[in-house]
Formats: sequence, C-alpha cells, structure tokens
Amino acid sequence: MMPGQIPDPSLTAGTLPGLGLLTRLPSTALTAQELKLTGLHRLGAIISPLHFLDVKLGKRLQSVKSELDEEEERRKRRREKNKVAAARCRNKKKERTEFLQKESERLESMNSELKAQIQELKQERQQLILLLNRHRPTCIVRTDSVKSPQREQK
Repeated sequence: MMPGQIPDPSLTAGTLPGLGLLTRLPSTALTAQELKLTGLHRLGAIISPLHFLDVKLGKRLQSVKSELDEEEERRKRRREKNKVAAARCRNKKKERTEFLQKESERLESMNSELKAQIQELKQERQQLILLLNRHRPTCIVRTDSVKSPQREQK
C-alpha cells in the first residue's frame, strides 16, 4: 500500500501492520469507547489510516523543510546580488551624470570662448576694411592692376 492511499475497508484493526496498542483488540471496527481504553485518546489528534500503516512522514517533512530553507537561502542570495547590482548601477549612473555635466560645462565654456573670438575677428575685419577704404583714394598704384574681390568673382 502506498503512503496516502486509503486502506481497503475490508481490513480491520487486527489485520493492519504496525498497529502497536491496537493489535490486542478484536478484528472489529473501533468505537470511541475502545479508543479510550487503548489510550489513544491521549494523542489529541485525529487518527488517519496513515497512523496505522507505520508511514514515516518525518523524513518527507524534513526534506520539504530543507527544500524550503534552500529556496529561502537562494532568494536571500539573489536579493543580495540584486542589491549589489542595483548599487553598482546607481553608482555608474551617478558617475555618468557627473561626467556629462562636466563635459557640458566644458563645451559651454568653449562655445562662449569661440563666440568671443568670432566677435574679435569680425571687429578686426571691419577695422581692416576701414583702413583699406581710407587708403584707396591716396594710393598711387593703379586700381586696374590690383585685383579686387569684385573683379575676381567675374
């Protein structure tokens, strides 16, 4: 008979293996009064067919408990790994944000310097054009021989 299987109803208390206290009783159905006489009422538990079959549930319960403990331990390890990975991810994100912030500041500074340089070059160009225009009327060199930007474009 397999554990958990209900015994054949034709079996009686005397024919079941491993009955302990009940082996001295006649092969009839047990009444509540007979259970009291045998001392089984002190167990405080409902007697199932498994009690009469000497089934060892302790090993299975221990293996289930150990499996649950192992599963709990795996969960704890996984949570710890996840915490470490999350912290590492946050640190990387923070470092990347700081790097991008510094890079942004550097590029903004470079942009403002280049804009200032452009302004200086525009002013210098304006001054050179003014000097050239002032010099043109007094220049002895014929304007025909000098190539001007307008003539080069033609």
